[in-house]
Amino acid sequence: MAVAGGRSRKRLQRGTLSQGLIAGTALRILDEDGPDALTFQRLGKELSASATAVYRHFASRDHIMIAVAEELDRISLEEYEPHESWAESLRDLAIRAWNTALDHPAAAALCMGRVTRGVHELRAVDAVLEAFHRGGWRGREAVLHYQAFSNFILSMASNNAWRLVNQRFGAEVNWVQEYQLADPDAYPYAEAAKEHLRSVDMTEVFHRQTDLLLAALSAEAATLPRD
Repeated sequence: MAVAGGRSRKRLQRGTLSQGLIAGTALRILDEDGPDALTFQRLGKELSASATAVYRHFASRDHIMIAVAEELDRISLEEYEPHESWAESLRDLAIRAWNTALDHPAAAALCMGRVTRGVHELRAVDAVLEAFHRGGWRGREAVLHYQAFSNFILSMASNNAWRLVNQRFGAEVNWVQEYQLADPDAYPYAEAAKEHLRSVDMTEVFHRQTDLLLAALSAEAATLPRD
């Protein structure tokens, strides 16, 4: 029986600790207290186990991050089914990734886009490739489009996640495009747009960029030969 802060905490029975349990706890710590809070000592405390017991499952914090990235993939794909339209499948996958990053910004900032080689990452890869296959792309071209699409979506989501993390857990960082121009006449377009620059919503930007990407892909798909 361990005592912390005057309260008794019952240690986990040997064999109860697992990689899945540790990854889920790590995700919760990141959600609640941000990137700096995730340590082996904190994990041990939350799991009523020793830090050494956590080390038996993960050799380093980096290995834990990979497991958290795999958990983000699992969350994003929960109940996903392909749409009749390949483009709507891509849109759905994109929105799922964006929403996961909104819900878990600290984890997304640290992990989104990492290669896990896990089953949920493979599910995500296969889902995107399946959509491009139905759109008419094959072989190397399908892979190039998959990489371009995935890098675009994940980089947007993780960049926005860093913005949210800094707002909540970091130092004061100015993420608002607000300019006090000494000579407004020298920058007429920035001056005319200043109210919109100040108030732009990044989720709206994400949807607009996704629309533009899918429109370009749909135009290209219309030129592809059909099997």
